[in-house]
Amino acid sequence: MRSAGVSLRLSVPVDSCLVMRKQCPNCGYPVQTCLCHAVQPVTNYTEVIILQHPKESRHAKNTVRLLNLALSNITVIRGKLAVDFTELEQYLRADPKPTAVFYPAEQSTEFSHGAEKASARIKRAIFIDASWKQAYGIWQNNAWLNRYPFFKLPLHQSGQYTIRNSDLEYSFSTLEAVAYTLASLEQLDPAPLLRLLNTLTAQWQRFLPQRD
Repeated sequence: MRSAGVSLRLSVPVDSCLVMRKQCPNCGYPVQTCLCHAVQPVTNYTEVIILQHPKESRHAKNTVRLLNLALSNITVIRGKLAVDFTELEQYLRADPKPTAVFYPAEQSTEFSHGAEKASARIKRAIFIDASWKQAYGIWQNNAWLNRYPFFKLPLHQSGQYTIRNSDLEYSFSTLEAVAYTLASLEQLDPAPLLRLLNTLTAQWQRFLPQRD
C-alpha cells in the first residue's frame, strides 16, 4: 500500500500454535487441514484495511488469515494503541480517498440505510479484528478513527461462523463483515469468501470430539 512516499509493507504472521506442525507452503495451514483447494482469488477494488489486535493474530480460528489468502487489495496491521498505527494514520492523511470504519460504535449508522449513496463514495474500508472487549479498546484508544464515518452491518444478516460463538448483536466474523461490506460497495459476490469460511469451519469440526 503506497501513497505520497509513504509505504506500508505489513503482513499477517503465521499462527504460532501451528509452527510445530508440518504446514502447507501456500496457505500456511497444517497439511491435514490445508485450505488451498477452497481459496478462490477475489479481486476487490475497495481498499480493505484491518486493524488487528496482537492476540487475535495468534488465534488459530482467526478469519483474517483467510481474507489474506483470497483478497487482492488488503492490508493487515497489528496493534492496540494509536502509536501502533502512526504509519497508517500518516498514509491515510497523505492519500485522503473516501474512507469509512465498519465497527458497531455508538455513532455507527446501519449500512443498509443509505448504502446506495455510501457505496458510490467509499473507496477504503477499515475493520477491527479482535474480541469484542479488545475491539472496544482499539476504538477507544484510537481517536483518529473518528475522522471517518462509522457503519455497522444490518442485524438481519446472519453470521455463519459457528466455531466461535457469541450472543452479542452484530456478531460477525471479520471475514463475514468484509464479505457483506464488499457485496454492498462493489456488488461483489460474497460466496467465494463464505465458502472458504465454511471450509475452515468444517475442517475444525472434523477434529472436535463427537457428542452423543
